[in-house]
Amino acid sequence: MKLTELHDRLLGEWTGTSHLWLSPPPNPSLPSESRMSVKSKANGKFLALTYSWSYEGVEQKGLLLVGNANKAETASAAWVDSWHQGSSVMQCKGQVNESGVISLLGSYPSPPNPDWGWRFTITPTAQNQLRITMHNISPAGTEELAVQADYTRRK
Repeated sequence: MKLTELHDRLLGEWTGTSHLWLSPPPNPSLPSESRMSVKSKANGKFLALTYSWSYEGVEQKGLLLVGNANKAETASAAWVDSWHQGSSVMQCKGQVNESGVISLLGSYPSPPNPDWGWRFTITPTAQNQLRITMHNISPAGTEELAVQADYTRRK
């Protein structure tokens, strides 16, 4: 699916709640209010998702820039987040399926151990509703929910 076909479902201003798990579920999450803006960039070839959330009362900010080949289901992205990453950019690859779900996979170093994986899933769940999940993936391949953000479109 083309990203341009998702514009009606994704573009706009969103508010919601972000849940952060420092230890995987069923351990409790740390909820915070979250805001997100989704804008079309570079003549519709990219979507820029800029968001804010908080950890221990300190505002955190992030940006996910997603693109795809528009005739293929493949996607690529660059991700930065003030809490999760320090000053590096995570490069991700994935797909946009026919239902409009964007799935991306990146990795980050964990010296002296092997790299860990990070999976994003961006799912339009209903009209004017959107869910973003992030899973941490151990070097052994075990996926654990790290973040779930549920949004409702404001405008």
